[in-house]
Amino acid sequence: MTELFDPLVRDAIASFLAEDVGRGDVTTLSLFGPSERARRQCGDLVAESAGLICGIPFVECVFSRLDPGANFLWNVEEGDPYDDGAVLGRIECRLEALLTGERLALNLLKHLSGIAFLVSRYVERVAGARPPGLRPLRVVETRKTLPGLRYFQKYAVRTGGGFNHRFALDDGLLIKDNHLVAVGGVKSALERARKNAPHPLRIELEVDTIHQALEGAQEGADILLLDNMPTDLLEKLVPRLRLLNPALVLEVSGGVTLERIDELARLDIDVISVGALTHSSPDAPIRLDFLS
Repeated sequence: MTELFDPLVRDAIASFLAEDVGRGDVTTLSLFGPSERARRQCGDLVAESAGLICGIPFVECVFSRLDPGANFLWNVEEGDPYDDGAVLGRIECRLEALLTGERLALNLLKHLSGIAFLVSRYVERVAGARPPGLRPLRVVETRKTLPGLRYFQKYAVRTGGGFNHRFALDDGLLIKDNHLVAVGGVKSALERARKNAPHPLRIELEVDTIHQALEGAQEGADILLLDNMPTDLLEKLVPRLRLLNPALVLEVSGGVTLERIDELARLDIDVISVGALTHSSPDAPIRLDFLS
């Protein structure tokens, strides 16, 4: 997990704490004197339903910033499934640190564990529905992430067994519908992209009609994002695209629900992208119980 603790993560958690604590935890300062705030206190993280754990390193980072002497005893490892009622781990640190960091730590743990669990359900559904002989099918998220939380949310997707789409506008070339309108269509967009794009980057084109898809395959797109297309249309279109360019990477997005995975997994596609993984995943119900 050492790669997680780069300046981006440290600075982000410091800013989260600054936002939440402000000038100080006045409730804790009002209720407890200096010696009481300094005494050691233990708390157990308890699951209120089954799930998949994600965010252990960030929980540790929160409490360690508030108390460098904080200790952690985990009963699960990052990415492990857990049962309803499971004690996920125990935190032991100064009372003031435990009270002050509780909400931020739980917010991160609940949110990221919720994402990871939802992703794992998609990944398992794909594995169960994918016919033998077809190329591997990846489940990825999109850029529909909360400002300031993208790194954390995309980390949760990987923890749940998924893969990442581009992190930012500078590390992937994706021509979308409004680009096509502004530039004058598929052919013009692909010609300009091939001429001006940095050498290592593949060119992805988002399309929502059969005509756009066929034109994109013929004009040299490396990846086609087939957006908001019904399954019966995809069943006819995908084989045609494979005949035009067997190496073409095909991504399906838009309206991808768990219930729809069974039919999409049978298609000869490479990627399924699901914005709901980050923007609509329910938080995992986890609480912190202080030990008396």
